Amino acid sequence: MAVTVAFVLQQDPERFSFEQIRSALASRFPELTEFANPTTKESVLTFHVDRTLVAIANMPAPYPWTDLEGPCSTSILWPQAAADLKEHRSHTIVSTIGEIPALEASTLLTKVVAAVLDQSREALGVYWSNATLLVPRKLFQEFASEVLPYGPPLDIWVDFRVGRVDDRSSAGFTTGLAALGHMEFETSRSPEDPASLRERLQNLAHYVILNGRVIQDRDTIGADANEHITVVYAASKFGLKGKVMNLEYARG
Repeated sequence: MAVTVAFVLQQDPERFSFEQIRSALASRFPELTEFANPTTKESVLTFHVDRTLVAIANMPAPYPWTDLEGPCSTSILWPQAAADLKEHRSHTIVSTIGEIPALEASTLLTKVVAAVLDQSREALGVYWSNATLLVPRKLFQEFASEVLPYGPPLDIWVDFRVGRVDDRSSAGFTTGLAALGHMEFETSRSPEDPASLRERLQNLAHYVILNGRVIQDRDTIGADANEHITVVYAASKFGLKGKVMNLEYARG
């Protein structure tokens, strides 16, 4: 059973009715038509979209700062996250539960989170916990409207963490692909600059999400015949759980 969770971070507590959320979903995503079994108990709203259970629960307390501090310090999408979120006072848990593929579950979760943001006066942004990724409110809404209808909005589902090792090499890894049913990618030493390595990781992530587990252990990949990068299934050097697809660059 697939369970997906995201957190809407708010200035002050809010509650949402089924009619509010259904109206926002119908406006943004008219392809969603099967809503059923709405219930509200205390601060928790639940309903079904087709056969998937959606739960929206307001928590009148800030999300633990110890969990947000690290993502704030590394956020590319939200450079001012630490300043914006330090004094937030509430958060809403949005989750989906159902027997659907991971990609469909993340797609539905994105739609419901966007609907919550549409109906919220207090929302600051979203913590996409599967990728330890923070996304400001407006940017999340833009990805839901402008990217999601055409394909996976990878930048709000997967974190691409890259940086310099020295003047001639970079390192990087992904987080968030495991929640979509794939191994994470990483490399401890790439001859590329950080921007180029980030783009490579983004392209690889997009490729496996669209095509499945098509990159096998010890496969060689590259942009052309002169580029040889071996993909090795291995334990992560960055502390990620499970095996990853490690990129080993041929030495020139």
